[in-house]
Amino acid sequence: MTQLILNIKKRSKVPFLKELLNEMSFVEVIDPSKQKITFKEKQLLTDIEESVGFINKYKKGKVKAKSINELLDEL
Repeated sequence: MTQLILNIKKRSKVPFLKELLNEMSFVEVIDPSKQKITFKEKQLLTDIEESVGFINKYKKGKVKAKSINELLDEL
């Protein structure tokens, strides 16, 4: 199976394109807005956002990161 991502310039043409693609038996149309995110996926996204937030604060000098020795001592 091959996936394509389409950027449709005219929003008014989206329904037409969806209908056209749905008529093709060899095409499966997946609407990302209707896909449900699992708890694990939500947790992963939250963790990534937290990590990126920490890195941004570290870059701005607002927080201090632990050294590798401090991390190993915690284990």
